[in-house]
Amino acid sequence: MLKFNSRKAVSAFILVLYVFVGVPLWFYLTSIYRAKLPEKYIESLYEDKYRDVHMVIPVFIRSETYRFPDIHDAVQTQVNYLLNSFDQPIRWSLQVLPYDDELIESAKLKNSTYHIVNLVLDSAVSLYVSNESDETVVFFDDESVVNNDLPFYVAQTIVEFTYELEKQYLATKDLVPKNNYSIPYNPNIHLSLTLLSGDGAPIAWEIDSSLKKYFSPIRKFLAPYTNFTVDTSIVYFNDLNLSALENKTNITENDLSSVLDLSELSSLNEYSETSALNLAIVFPGKLSSDKGLQYINPSVPNNSSVANWESFIIPRWGALIVNKFPLEENTLITEGYLSEVLYTLSQELFVLIGLTNNTNVGNVTTPQITLNSFKRLLTLKNMGIAVDTLHALVMLVKNFPQISVPKDVLNDVIAALELRIEIADLLNNPMVGDDVAWSNALSMSNKLVELSEAAFFHGEMVQQNYFPQEHKIAVYLPLLGPLSLISLFGFIKVMRDKDSASEKAETKAEDKDETTSTICDSSDEKSTLDGDNSGDELSKEI
Repeated sequence: MLKFNSRKAVSAFILVLYVFVGVPLWFYLTSIYRAKLPEKYIESLYEDKYRDVHMVIPVFIRSETYRFPDIHDAVQTQVNYLLNSFDQPIRWSLQVLPYDDELIESAKLKNSTYHIVNLVLDSAVSLYVSNESDETVVFFDDESVVNNDLPFYVAQTIVEFTYELEKQYLATKDLVPKNNYSIPYNPNIHLSLTLLSGDGAPIAWEIDSSLKKYFSPIRKFLAPYTNFTVDTSIVYFNDLNLSALENKTNITENDLSSVLDLSELSSLNEYSETSALNLAIVFPGKLSSDKGLQYINPSVPNNSSVANWESFIIPRWGALIVNKFPLEENTLITEGYLSEVLYTLSQELFVLIGLTNNTNVGNVTTPQITLNSFKRLLTLKNMGIAVDTLHALVMLVKNFPQISVPKDVLNDVIAALELRIEIADLLNNPMVGDDVAWSNALSMSNKLVELSEAAFFHGEMVQQNYFPQEHKIAVYLPLLGPLSLISLFGFIKVMRDKDSASEKAETKAEDKDETTSTICDSSDEKSTLDGDNSGDELSKEI
């Protein structure tokens, strides 16, 4: 009996250990980690990406001729009226303030500026937007003051002209102007400058000093928007196949695209940045174009140093400078030539990086105002891109219940959402809307996009290392099935063996009792018989 109880206890212990320890342990070891993402908050942001954004741009009014104590209030009223006259899917406004000497001077110490509207007394009403600073000049006459028309003129100037880009693109949610020439926005762009000659004669160029003198200023100016890294090279025996157009007198973009061979330049460019632009300065070879390229017809006087070359914009690639005549052996290309080439490139960069749709070189009239406007527009666009990316991550997690969501992904998502709140607070604050603030907002929005993409493109998320439940069962069933059956049927067998043993013991006991009873009965019968025999003998003796 004791032996069967021990077997029963051991079997029950094994079954309990298997069910309550082994199975949970297997489930834990084969389960995936899924961090809890703030799905509802991200989905609410996706429904209205800019619900907590009301961008405020401060504008300071200064008048040196007349003192208008309440001009800013009057202009503010007119500005509000103009802004409220059209839809604002993305809310924004202008905060008109009186000129603050202390605030403006403190901004200058940080190499920053606020937008200033200067009121200048003149013979007629007109306006002027500075090419070198963030400033608008409104000329007014005495009649406009007497008729109280000046506030409306100022409001119309800054809404319809100074902040034309905000008015145009924030009203349609199309946050960045699109053109067929620009590359997608990237905070880091590589610029490759190449000098090509159709001959093998040695040539040199004063490119280092020219870049420092003529390109560094535009590079510094655009640094808050995008950072440029530059490399230079000289390539011989390559005119990009432009000599194939030698017999033409005029060429179009289609002609260039049909013969232009950029394969060698593309293979030479190795850089870490994901976006790149090129400047190729091409001189034909003497053998192929001894008399020069006839289709080069620059629209400048013959005595100009640029009379022998033309510039072409290659969509989403860069700028191409095509020279009319070949180079002589041992020619040194000086700063005088390169200065005009780099000046042309610096203006074409506005088209190539998307700051303007106008492909006419030299027609960027308000570079500082345009740059600040693009900082704001790109900041808002990056906020929308980040929300789209986070929403795609949430949908991925929902559609694949067994996909792993590492803790690093959660940390990146939380960091991105917190950074987005900081950007929104900065945009909504009218007292920090200087040039540096817009640059910081753009930089933060670039970081926001990086964090959201780091969360979505995490290694485990990209590889989608997950096992659906049916796959998990299919893999482990050959192992768990036999173990489960062995444990279960072993326990059942022990219990059945115990019942059989009990039945046998009971049967044996019953048999033993019957045998004992039979023996006793036989003994009694024998005793009775012996008693009878003794009586007979005794009777005989008597």
